Amino acid sequence: MDVHASEKEQVEALRKWWKDNGSSVVTGVLLGLAVLLGVKAWLGYQQNQALSASNIYAQMMAASGANDREKVQAAANELISNYSGSAYAPLAALLLARDAVNSNELSAAEAQLQWALDNAKSPEFANIARTRLIRVMIAQQQYAEADKLIAAVKDAGAYAYLYSELKGDLAQALGRPSAAAAAYKLALEQMPQETPNQPLLNAKYESVGGAGETPQ
Repeated sequence: MDVHASEKEQVEALRKWWKDNGSSVVTGVLLGLAVLLGVKAWLGYQQNQALSASNIYAQMMAASGANDREKVQAAANELISNYSGSAYAPLAALLLARDAVNSNELSAAEAQLQWALDNAKSPEFANIARTRLIRVMIAQQQYAEADKLIAAVKDAGAYAYLYSELKGDLAQALGRPSAAAAAYKLALEQMPQETPNQPLLNAKYESVGGAGETPQ
């Protein structure tokens, strides 16, 4: 717009610009408001979902403490079905898997642990689900699947000793005591001091011929 134009020319120019561009400006403003309102609604929905999932998880844990299996399963299944994106759903799957193991329903436990692994929200949780899944696989004599799952681990971190122990369990199940002893020995070396299951691991090591050696 020419800064030297008269006031009348400026008004006419503004009217012409608005006639040519006004509709697109209004549309842009409306779209911007729609986006803002949509984001706000989505955030509110997410907060409500998180709160609902938290409440259901609390109910599930209370039912677990009361040994009410029916309520535990109902709450856990609701979390998995309706709140699968929350951090509570994989925890619910772990609880269902533990319940299934206690009832000797290993196939059901395997399915829940696989779901928990596939939906893990952190590497730590993935390791918890994976190590439990491997144990269930070994118990079902799914040795090839268990071995494949162990071999796929790239960075075990603090769980290294557990994977070594599982290698020992697998070797023992396959009738390979020497390999089992080597794996158990490594697990004992990797295990942090005063780990609660150290006596059990020592017993495993000794049972396959490691009684004459003391792991460092």
